[in-house]
Amino acid sequence: MADKYPSYAALAAAEVEGVDYTRTAVTPTGATWCSIAIHGGSIEPGSGEMAKQVAGSRMRYFEFAGIKSSGNTDLHLTSTVYDEPTGIALVAGSRRCLSFHGYAGETGVEETAIGGLDTALVARVTRALKIAGFTVVTAPSEIAGTNPLNICNKNLSGAGVQLELSRAQRAAFFPGGDLSRAMRDSGQRTAAFYAYARAVQSVYSGFGVVAQNSINVSRYCLLPAPTADVDLTATVSTDRVVTGGSHFLALVARYADASNSYLARLEFTTTATVGLTVRRRLTGTETSLGGGTITGLTHAPGVRFRLRLQVAGSTLRAKAWLDGQPEPAEWTTEVTDSSLTAAGQIGMRSILSTANTNSLPVIATWGDFLLGGPQQVTVTRSVNGITKAHGAGTDLRLAHPTIVAL
Repeated sequence: MADKYPSYAALAAAEVEGVDYTRTAVTPTGATWCSIAIHGGSIEPGSGEMAKQVAGSRMRYFEFAGIKSSGNTDLHLTSTVYDEPTGIALVAGSRRCLSFHGYAGETGVEETAIGGLDTALVARVTRALKIAGFTVVTAPSEIAGTNPLNICNKNLSGAGVQLELSRAQRAAFFPGGDLSRAMRDSGQRTAAFYAYARAVQSVYSGFGVVAQNSINVSRYCLLPAPTADVDLTATVSTDRVVTGGSHFLALVARYADASNSYLARLEFTTTATVGLTVRRRLTGTETSLGGGTITGLTHAPGVRFRLRLQVAGSTLRAKAWLDGQPEPAEWTTEVTDSSLTAAGQIGMRSILSTANTNSLPVIATWGDFLLGGPQQVTVTRSVNGITKAHGAGTDLRLAHPTIVAL
């Protein structure tokens, strides 16, 4: 059904704010993600409540809510033409956007149809919801959220995520399946409501942001290493197209001090290629031990790459791939070096080339820092044939890093 109004200006001229609809925007200090519902209230009931719960106190939050006693569908502005200025501005200042909606779906089927241009984050949200026991399907074209004009894609990275929750899924969030305004305003929620929100929030919780305010300055995030031999994995992205000189992001092992460590270093270049080298810093001199450009990988703002570094004795191996894709079987590079043997520290390093001309700061977003490698241990129950995958390794989640600018 076509929208009644072609724009927010037309809607605002005919409807009364505070009587027919409300707008709510919350921007916590330092928040870089947003959770929005542009069809909240009684337009697509349940979407606004979920967007608010997911946002919590760490994400930006916006809701356009219909509060009429009836006829709230008149307030619907399609995502690709949505031009209400407060919501647009909130999204435009965010690096990541989660946009919650409601759709009819099949009667009685609890599911989420997911889409959007941020394909890496789509994959992460999908995985988190499925692990939590929710059904997720790929959104059909009419609600896929892949149009660049969709508000979810109007953030700093030009790519967002759209979650369309079926009516049955939204009803499952409220006692008795009651989606009425009275029930929603009562604050009553089911366990499924909180489980769903926690699953989506878990995707956010594993990220740490490093603001690079100057060129040729190393910024380390470090933790004590349990042993000298380690297997490290993390995801990383930057928020700008590279200009002038490269962005360098590296996993770090056997870090003794700023002058002595091993690195698996990603390089995002001015031509959008992605390189990976294993490097040694010894008494302040950094040397590439092996590696090169990775065929098939292209850097763009917000695109996440998964990086892995394995150090065992004098053998150092590294590989990188697009986050959300299967891990390559082969290592990108494998070298030997025995210069550094002590456990030292592990972590991440972010630095900009001396030739870099980006408008500063360039933001490096690290996540999913895992000690032990990304392998899955698969257990099949012989009695019923159920197969379950369990992660191997310790998920460090960037919880208590030491941040050092050198």
